[in-house]
Amino acid sequence: MNTVYIILALVTLCMSLFSNKIISFFPTSTQPVRTAMTKRHTSFDLVQKDYKTPVFFLSHGGPTFMYPKADFGGDAGAFNKTKSIGNYIRNTLNPDFLVVVSAHWQSNLKDTVEIAVPNLLQLDNKLDALENELIYDFYGFPSHMYKEQFHSLSSMDLAHTIKQTLTENGIKAKLTQRGIDHGVWVPFKPAFTEPNVPDSGTLDVPFPLVQVSLAGSDDFDLQFKLGQILRTFRDKNGVVVCSGMSVHNLGDIGASMQYPKQVVPYAFGFNEVLRNLFKKPSELQGFKTILTNDESKKLFHKSHPTAEHFLPLVVAGGAGEKEEVEELYNNETFSLGWGIYRFGDEPKL
Repeated sequence: MNTVYIILALVTLCMSLFSNKIISFFPTSTQPVRTAMTKRHTSFDLVQKDYKTPVFFLSHGGPTFMYPKADFGGDAGAFNKTKSIGNYIRNTLNPDFLVVVSAHWQSNLKDTVEIAVPNLLQLDNKLDALENELIYDFYGFPSHMYKEQFHSLSSMDLAHTIKQTLTENGIKAKLTQRGIDHGVWVPFKPAFTEPNVPDSGTLDVPFPLVQVSLAGSDDFDLQFKLGQILRTFRDKNGVVVCSGMSVHNLGDIGASMQYPKQVVPYAFGFNEVLRNLFKKPSELQGFKTILTNDESKKLFHKSHPTAEHFLPLVVAGGAGEKEEVEELYNNETFSLGWGIYRFGDEPKL
């Protein structure tokens, strides 16, 4: 195990947690969509469908997860499953848009949800759509990783609709000028692009993508409610994707070396807690029981010293409330858990 990568991972943890709280104060620069994209618009009407798309929760690992043979911060099985989910979304579901929630953006405004847009000055989609800028919110990695690209368009219409829907259902919401963080674009690289293919500057997804923050609270009730509201976009041919980790304790990566298979015992334990939880349809009370049962509460706090990588799973649970949950993949490495889940059945299209 490379000690340098362990140190880099710990630095990334500290800096990414810090950046979660400050990033919205420093909007990323915006630029017009590249020439190949400038005739694309993302104004569209949300049309009620007779089916609901499933909700996906991805465990995104570290920034190196974007590479198929990452020695650290990745998992080959999770990479392959994420790629198959991306193929399914693109080729089978063929959605009109994606709504994404990442562990790396939690609003620092109390009980508030923020919706990312590339440029607050663009009030609607009468102008050409803007590309989502990338936030390279990881630190100390090789320089080539800061040149990686993932091309997607935003939609001001969709962002406004999400904001209005949240507000009408009792959650404070605001638009924020911001790019998409590595909790979105890193797993979307394997999901929607091919490795080792030079960047062509063209779109990697043919549908708009809007990132929505976690609510400014660690309260399960509020995050679950956020998911319940985002659920309304599933029968309008939108797909909700939440990105975090089933187990995420970077502080114990070094300690994991002393255990068999170099995995901390609680990683197995908490993944099993989730496995048992998802034997039943998704309900808020199930998530809350994790914190009321002494054993599962202990495992939760070991697995998630800070809650931000677990909260997207609660959001996914709300978006898939009362629906069956399937574990599509899982594994444990060091002090990380790689649970990937689908909420809701695959629709018959």
